[in-house]
Amino acid sequence: MKDLLASLAGWGVNVAIALTALRTNLMRSILTTLGVMIGVFSVILAVAVGNGAQVSVSQQIATLGSNMAIVVPQPDSGSGPPRSTDRGRLTERDGDAILREVSGVSAVAPQIRSSVQIVTPGRSATTQATGATPAYGAVSNVTASEGRFLSQSDVGSAARVAVIGETVANKLFPDTSPVGETIRINRVPFTVIGLLESKGSNLGNDNDDQIVVPITTLRQRLLTTATQGPDDVTLIFVGFEDEDSLLTGQKEIERLLRDRYRVAKGKINPFTVRTTTEIAETTGEVTQIFQAVLVAIASISLLVGGIGIMNIMLVSVTERTREIGLRMALGAKRSDIRNQFLVEAAVLCVIGGAIGLSLAILAASIFERLAEFPAPIGLDTAIMAVAFSAIIGLVFGGYPAIRASRLSPIEALRSE
Repeated sequence: MKDLLASLAGWGVNVAIALTALRTNLMRSILTTLGVMIGVFSVILAVAVGNGAQVSVSQQIATLGSNMAIVVPQPDSGSGPPRSTDRGRLTERDGDAILREVSGVSAVAPQIRSSVQIVTPGRSATTQATGATPAYGAVSNVTASEGRFLSQSDVGSAARVAVIGETVANKLFPDTSPVGETIRINRVPFTVIGLLESKGSNLGNDNDDQIVVPITTLRQRLLTTATQGPDDVTLIFVGFEDEDSLLTGQKEIERLLRDRYRVAKGKINPFTVRTTTEIAETTGEVTQIFQAVLVAIASISLLVGGIGIMNIMLVSVTERTREIGLRMALGAKRSDIRNQFLVEAAVLCVIGGAIGLSLAILAASIFERLAEFPAPIGLDTAIMAVAFSAIIGLVFGGYPAIRASRLSPIEALRSE
C-alpha cells in the first residue's frame, strides 16, 4: 500500500512539474494543443454524425412499420440495384392473392402515389398523395391524431375525403384545426376527415408532408398518368405477424408472384420484394462505411497534431538539457526523467483533447438545432476522446522522453 501511495505521489509531482513547464511557455503550449484539439474535434464530430445517420435510418425504418415486406413493380436485377428503365406490373388482385395464400400475413396495403397540388383560400401546397386502404394504417403504424382515418366505405364509394399530414396542415391551416375543412386537390374538392399523427423528419425527409386519400378516389379523380390496367398499383405493403413469418413470407411472395406472372425458371422477377429487416441492414452497412471514411479523414488531423507534439517536446528537451543534467546529478533516475517528459506530453494532449471534446459537443448541439439531424455524443465517446488524447501524447512524446533520459549528466551540465 505504501509503495502504491509513493508511486501515485511521484506521478502527481510529474503532473505538477508538467503544468509548471506548460505555463512557463504558455503561448507555445496553446499553439501545440491546437493540432490535438482540432483532431479530437474532427474525429468526435465525425463519430457523432455517423451515429446520427444510424439513428435517423432506424427511425426512418420504424416509420415504415415493423415486420413488413415491400413489393414494387420494379424488375429485380439480382445483386445489383433495380433497373430504373424497366417497369413491371403489380395489381390489387396480387395483393388479394398474397393475403389469401401467403402464411403469416396480417394485412396487405396496396397503394398508388402521385404528386398533387392542394389549394385553400389564400394558400397552396404541393405534396405527395397516397391512395390507400384502411389496412395502410395498420401496416405502416399510421393513425389519426384528430378526426379519423380512412374506412372501407370511403374506399368502396370513392369518397372525396383526405387525411393530411401535420406539415401540410401547418401550411394550409396554420391557426385552426383542419378537420372538417374543404380543400381542393388538383381542383377537385375534398373534405379533410383527419390529421395524421406526426412522425417527424429523417435524413432530410419530412414524413409529415403527405396526404392519404382512398385508393379508388386517387385512381379515378387525381391520377394524371395512364396505367396498364384498372387496378394497377405503385407498391404493396405486406404486414406479417412476427419476424419469423416475415423471413419465410418473403420467399412465398416471390414464388406466388412468379407463378401469377408465369416467370420462367432462370428469368429475373418483374417485381422486387424487400423486407424492412433487409433495408435496415443495407442502410446500416452504408452508414458504417460513411462513418469510417469520415473518421479516417479526421484522424489525419490527429496524426498532424501528434507530430506537432513530438516536435515541441524535442525542442523542450533541447532547451532544458541543463535542467535534466542537474536532476540526474541530484540523484534522479533515467526513468524519472523519461516519465517527466511523458507526463508533460500526455498532459498537453489531454488538455487539447478536452477542449476539442467541448467544442465538438457545442458544434453537435448547434448542428442538431439548425439541421434537425441527430448527432449524439455519448459518455463512452467522451471518455474515449480524452483517453485517446493521452495515448497520442504517450506515443508521440515517447521518443523525446527516451532521448532525454539517455543524456549524459556531465554532457548535459556542460551544455549552454
